[in-house]
Amino acid sequence: MPLFLCRSIKIFFSRPSKKQVRNPEILWLAEKIIFHDPTKNYYRKGNPNLAKLIPKNKTLFRISPDRGLPIGNLTSQFFANIYLNRLDQFVKHDLGVKFYLRYVDDFILIGKNPRQLQIWKKRIDIFLKKELQLTLHPRKSVQQSVCRGINFVGFIIKPGYSLIRRRVVNHLKEKLKKFNDSPLPDSPETFQKDLQNILSVINSYYGQFRHADTVRLRKSLYTRHFGVLKSYLEPSSLDFYYFRVKK
Repeated sequence: MPLFLCRSIKIFFSRPSKKQVRNPEILWLAEKIIFHDPTKNYYRKGNPNLAKLIPKNKTLFRISPDRGLPIGNLTSQFFANIYLNRLDQFVKHDLGVKFYLRYVDDFILIGKNPRQLQIWKKRIDIFLKKELQLTLHPRKSVQQSVCRGINFVGFIIKPGYSLIRRRVVNHLKEKLKKFNDSPLPDSPETFQKDLQNILSVINSYYGQFRHADTVRLRKSLYTRHFGVLKSYLEPSSLDFYYFRVKK
């Protein structure tokens, strides 16, 4: 039975290398973007007390200056993919791994031999430390049969079908409950704004759901959790691909 090994990398960047960038102006611009400190120049929105609930390893305010990336910046994912291209080349060409996937700092190796997976893991660990000054996350390694499902980029991927993470579904349920439990605003304009906001949230989640086998899930969420929203929103089709405001 095929097995997979999934690892996550702790990323922190060294200075941009002239091996990848030769143009001095591009090198200067890349360094300005990568090493800009967003904790020194930002606007805080929302309830500041909620920020205290964020785990220490999930916020740039509580880690050392040489660690972490502002994940809200599209350039962070872009530069991570460029920087880790050497890992891709090493895994595919040096190790000869046939089934390999990576999304930013998460990657998967699939093989039939558990011992071989462990050898690959050790060699990757050495390569990352020596060549890229990176380390594998010590607590995010999983080695098991693919039949149990691969937890990757928000989906549980199994042979022949895929599902959505329960945590993602629960987040949508919480947002729907919050809207339904809130009193209706006095102003029709305010209500229309709130309705458009929750519609955007719902369609964002349902857009992700469409990439998995979730027809029953999409219908069940509408039936059991939309509440008062059923009076204002309608599904686009019997498959509940997305929603629109009722005329």
